[in-house]
Amino acid sequence: MIKRAIFTFLLFSVTTICLSQDNEREGNFFAVGINYGLDFPIGSLADRFGSNFHAGLSLDFFRPKFKGAFGIEAFTIFGDNVNEDVVLSLRNTNGAIFGFDGRYADVFLRERGNYIGLYMDKVILPRKNNERAGLSLGLGLGMIQHKIRIQVDTNNATHLEGEYLKGYDRNSVGPSLKQSIKYLHVGKNKNLNYAFALNFYEASTKITRAVNFDTGETTDDRQWDFLIGIDFKWYLPIKDTRKAEEIFY
Repeated sequence: MIKRAIFTFLLFSVTTICLSQDNEREGNFFAVGINYGLDFPIGSLADRFGSNFHAGLSLDFFRPKFKGAFGIEAFTIFGDNVNEDVVLSLRNTNGAIFGFDGRYADVFLRERGNYIGLYMDKVILPRKNNERAGLSLGLGLGMIQHKIRIQVDTNNATHLEGEYLKGYDRNSVGPSLKQSIKYLHVGKNKNLNYAFALNFYEASTKITRAVNFDTGETTDDRQWDFLIGIDFKWYLPIKDTRKAEEIFY
């Protein structure tokens, strides 16, 4: 599944770039960004999760004179690589979990999460024929949340439903810093706007549950969560901020 998603992502990116043609046009403008990417946890977060995907949206304001952009972004985190077995205490010697009806319960662990934040990008090494495109650096500040989703496909494990899930899910929330190294392309006629990015996240999170049911331990300690990821974003212009008499057709 991961290989297929990466192949589709790269194919779409290359095809889109090959179809581009630019004609000169200046001016600030707003855009909606659509992004998709792959992240890898580092440090203690890797003890809980493996790699994950993310997909999201952003509202972006491009300023050609600044050679960059400002915006607000949000994305959802999802994956099926969970390294911490939070329901281990419920398993028998064979690793199975029994439901209330005496049958085995099909229990799966998934990663879920969200991020929302503000960001700023600036092109530092522009292309010769387009100063709005080139190598850029980005900074961001936001909030991140992640948890373990416990999925019971057989619907026969009442001890893993409703409020009981909160004692196992390790729901964590906290502030996050973000740094980006990316190739940002803003077309001269704004018909082709995209970015390839390498992102770094450092978050200080805390589990929001009072106690973990599987260990009986309280959850007051903060944890340092680190992620490194790759990302592709496509920008769709929605509003030009120039006056009507300045716009040429």
